[in-house]
Amino acid sequence: MTDLRCDMARELSLKFRRADRAFKRCIRRRVKDTGVFQSQHRLLMHLSQNPNCSQVELSACLEVSPAAIAVSLKKLERGGYIRREVHESDNRVHQVIITEKGRQVIEKSILMFQEIETNMFDGFSEEEMKQFANFMDRIQCNLDPGKEKQ
Repeated sequence: MTDLRCDMARELSLKFRRADRAFKRCIRRRVKDTGVFQSQHRLLMHLSQNPNCSQVELSACLEVSPAAIAVSLKKLERGGYIRREVHESDNRVHQVIITEKGRQVIEKSILMFQEIETNMFDGFSEEEMKQFANFMDRIQCNLDPGKEKQ
């Protein structure tokens, strides 16, 4: 790789990380008053879209350890956002049910994330957004060649 290409790659990598940190800061600012941490928002959102998901499936989908999922579920349960019930036919399986309090957080989260995503791409044309999506897919494939596009 030429020196110019190395410098450009370094600069783009830095910009990418800065944008990611800005995105995370924005989310943290917005979720701080909901009583639910950012990672718990992701978990609640995933559960709302995949109601019969096991802890192992949650772990794989969210790319966190099963132990981290267990801790987050316990905190959500203590906070009244979910409840766990033993499966009727298999006592070893616990179903996670989102409570009304949890549904309220999910509804707020959906609106909040839509607003953040709209603001994030303000001033981008549809073509630029498609191009950016393509670039992101290529970056992901370059960094994790065995993983399929999401």
